[in-house]
Amino acid sequence: MQKTFAEHPLGLTGDHITQLRPGTPDVADEDNISDFVAIPDDAAQSLRTRLGLQPSQTPRVAFIAGPGDVAGTFDHWIEGRFDPRTPVVAYSTMFYTLIEKLQAMALLIAEPENLPKHRDPRFRFVSIPRARPSGSLSYRKASFTFSRKVVRELHEYQPHVLLMGVDTPWWVVSSIPRNTKIVLTAHNNFWPMGLEPKSIKDRLKRRMTSLSIRRVEAGVCTSEETRRQVVELAGGKAERFYAEVPQLLSKFLASPRQSDQLRDILFLGRLQEEKGIFDLLAAFENTAARYPHITLAFAGAGEAEAELRRRIAASSFSGRIRMLGQLNADDVHQQLAQTDLLACPTRSTFPEGLALVVVEAAAHGVPSILSSVVPAKELVAGACIEFPADDVRAFSSALNLLASDTRKLHELRTTLIQDRQKFFDRSLSWGTKLYSAFVA
Repeated sequence: MQKTFAEHPLGLTGDHITQLRPGTPDVADEDNISDFVAIPDDAAQSLRTRLGLQPSQTPRVAFIAGPGDVAGTFDHWIEGRFDPRTPVVAYSTMFYTLIEKLQAMALLIAEPENLPKHRDPRFRFVSIPRARPSGSLSYRKASFTFSRKVVRELHEYQPHVLLMGVDTPWWVVSSIPRNTKIVLTAHNNFWPMGLEPKSIKDRLKRRMTSLSIRRVEAGVCTSEETRRQVVELAGGKAERFYAEVPQLLSKFLASPRQSDQLRDILFLGRLQEEKGIFDLLAAFENTAARYPHITLAFAGAGEAEAELRRRIAASSFSGRIRMLGQLNADDVHQQLAQTDLLACPTRSTFPEGLALVVVEAAAHGVPSILSSVVPAKELVAGACIEFPADDVRAFSSALNLLASDTRKLHELRTTLIQDRQKFFDRSLSWGTKLYSAFVA
C-alpha cells in the first residue's frame, strides 16, 4: 500500500485550498475543463449545509476509484489538460473539478500502484491493489483482505461523503459509519438489459447486492437502464439516482461521412466472445457474400484476439476484414470518420452498462447496429438498428437491410445528427449529476 507525500491535516479549511490549478488548457482544446461540471455558484455552501458543516469546515470526500488510472488522469488535470487516452471526458477528470469547485478535499483509493507525479494538498492518493482470483474461497479471501485495508484508510480519513462503485465489497459498506453519506457511481449493469436473473445463484447474488445498495443514499448511473436496476435494488429512492450522459470534447464533433451506401463496418471495444465479435464475423460473412463492396474492421485488444485472427484468416472474405489493434482517442475518431456503421453485438451473457463507442460514433453521425442488451440504444433511439442478442440470423438480416436500403441508412444518419447535441450538453455530465447526488 502506497501513499503520496502530499498528506494533509484533517483540519485543513476551505481558505487553504482555494488556489488554482497550475497550467492552462491546451490551445488545441476548445473546451474548458471547468465547464464539464455545471453547478450553482453557491454549490460549495450548499454542500456544507447538506452535510451539517460550518462554512469554514472543509468537506472530505473519499472515492474508491477501482482499477482505473486515476493518478495518470490527475497529472493531466492538474496541468489543465483532458486525459488524451479516453475518447470521452474521464469521470476522474470531472471528479477533480467538482472537488475544486466545492472547495473540498478528497481521498482516492485506487487499485493501480502508480501515484501522481504532481502533489496537491487537496488530494491524497492511496494504492491498494485488489486481487480477483478464480474460485469462490480465494476470491472471498482476497476481497476481505482488500476490504480491511480500505476500511482502515476510511477510518483514518473520516470522510463526510463516500463515493463507491458497484463492485465495492459488502465488508466495506457494512463498516461505514451511519453519519457518512454513501453515494454510488454505477458504470455497469447488474444483469443484462431485459434479462432478469433467474437461477438460484443469481438471485442470491442479487439479494446480497441489494443489501449493500440499500445503504446508498444517492447515486449517478451510466445509463437509464443502469438507473432502473439500481432503483430496483435500492427499494425505491428513484429521485435520488441520476442517469448521466457521456460527454465528448467539442473538437470531436464532425460532419458525417457522405457515402451513398453501406461500405465500411467497424467494431470498437474489447475483443472477447461476450462482446459478440464472433457473431459479428458470422453475420458479416453472410452479408459479404451478397454485397462485395462491404468491409469490416475490428479495433481493440483482448483475450479472444488470437482466435479472432485465426477465424479471419480462414474466412473466404479475409481480404475485406482488417485488424486495427488498440487505438488511442484521436485514432478512434479518425477511424470513425471513415466508417458508415458501428457494430455493437454484445451477447446476453455480458451485463453491458452503456457501450461508450455508440456515443463516440454519434459525434461523427455514424449510426449503430446494436444487440438488444446494449443500453446505449436509449441514447440513440431512432438512430440505430436493434437485433435480438445472440441471434446471428437476425443480425445478418439487419445488416442486409442496411446494405440493400440506402435510404434507411440515410434516415438513421439524419436522425442521429439532429439528436446528438446531448453529448455536448455539460449540464448532463457525470460530474454535474454527481453534485446533485452529493446534495440529494
